Amino acid sequence: MAALWALDRPASPSDVMAEMQTDLAYTSVATVLGRLCDKGLVERQRQGRAFAYRASQTEAEVTARKIHSLLDATTDRKSALAGFASGLDPEDAASLAALLSENE
Repeated sequence: MAALWALDRPASPSDVMAEMQTDLAYTSVATVLGRLCDKGLVERQRQGRAFAYRASQTEAEVTARKIHSLLDATTDRKSALAGFASGLDPEDAASLAALLSENE
């Protein structure tokens, strides 16, 4: 996903491999991209005989979804949120406070 976000365009498995600077097999990268597509995280479009892949969500959207999923998995959301908030650095805490006040 990081490679697709960095490329910010439809990319072939070869493009992804180059961005990752890896020696993984082309078929391995293509398989992972296909699985990400099946999960809805990546979109693919045909380019000639191959596919080009693009992230269907931004990194921020994926991160927010993970946070929501973790909160949904706990029975004590208030404590989980308190623990999260107490671990924020002052700049992130100020950003979160500003976002919450905008939503009121």
